Order: sequence, then C-alpha cells, then structure tokens
Amino acid sequence: MTKVIVPQPKFDNPYVVDDYPYGYSLRTKIRYWVETTNRGQRFVRQTLNPKTGNWNKPKKTTYKQIVLAVLNEKDYVSYVGISLYSTDQALRFKERFWKYMSEYQKTELTNIIKMSEVFDKVEWTCRAQRFKHKVTGEITTSVPLFQMNEYFEVDDDGNPLDREQRDKEQAEINRRVNSCAVANAGKATSIKSALETFKRA
Repeated sequence: MTKVIVPQPKFDNPYVVDDYPYGYSLRTKIRYWVETTNRGQRFVRQTLNPKTGNWNKPKKTTYKQIVLAVLNEKDYVSYVGISLYSTDQALRFKERFWKYMSEYQKTELTNIIKMSEVFDKVEWTCRAQRFKHKVTGEITTSVPLFQMNEYFEVDDDGNPLDREQRDKEQAEINRRVNSCAVANAGKATSIKSALETFKRA
C-alpha cells in the first residue's frame, strides 16, 4: 500500500535514506525531494558519492502538474503524479491524496478537474485524408508516395481542400474549447491560476 511521505520533502528539507547501495559494494546516502517550478512539479533524487563526499548530479523526472513523494509497498521511495487527465482520473486522485496536498497542489487539482469537465464533453473525429486523381477523378485515401503529384487533396464532397482555411477553422475551435475550460476552472479558483494551470498542461 502506497504511503505518502509527511511532510513532503523539499530541497531544503529532503527525505534522506542513509544506507543506499552505490555500485557493487559501497553504501551511501540518497536524498529525495519534490521540485516546483513554473512548469509544474517533478521528483528528484540525488546520491552522495562515498569516495569524494560530494553530492552527485541530481536525477529528475519529467514534469507533471502535481507530484507527491511516497513510500511504496516495499518502503522504497517513489512518487505519484497527475497532469490534465479525464475527470474520473482526477477525482480518484483527489479522493486518495487531497489531505496530503499543499494549497498550491489543491488549486492545481481543482483547476485540472474543472478543465477536464469541459474536455470530457468534447467529441473528436479523425478523418482520413482523401485524394482525387487529376485525370481519372478517382477518389482514394491511399496514394503511393511516388504518385502524389498525380492527385490533389479533397474534402468529403470531392471539392479541392483549402488546407489553410481548414487549419484556421480547427484552430478557432481549439481556442474556444480551451477558453471554455479555463473559464470553467476560473469559477472555482481564479482566471489567473486557471491560465497558469493550462500553460502547464
């Protein structure tokens, strides 16, 4: 069973393990903490070089929006984290870890949940590209690379596709969805914090 480390380790107050294997035969110290930047949070571990007494270069995970340091079922130090997922995943994370979170993390998770409520309602459709032969008029979704100059891209009605216009329309749809998600989160926290959460997603 995963146990959250309390208090959560920070750079100036890390979680230290004194007897950690180093190479084949040596033992040393290792320290762990959660780093927070404007890009989100990440889990950091750093070993002490027993030969020099200096700390080695820290190893850092990729960023997530929320990271908590934990002890796994074998009492090894690890972490759990979440970024912008579905509402169900975010709610499960909240149910399990809310009481261990900092105010920053609680605000971030609230924003994630409120944004996910919007994104969960968006329906995405994947459309195969369609190509029309310049001479025969045949429409297909598969063209050998060496024959591409014999075709042009068309829409579902067989008309020449204006890719630039389509990309503009798609960008506007994305903008509206994202604006709606930020506004929905801003109702629960603030527009400023919702925008920051969205940038980290």
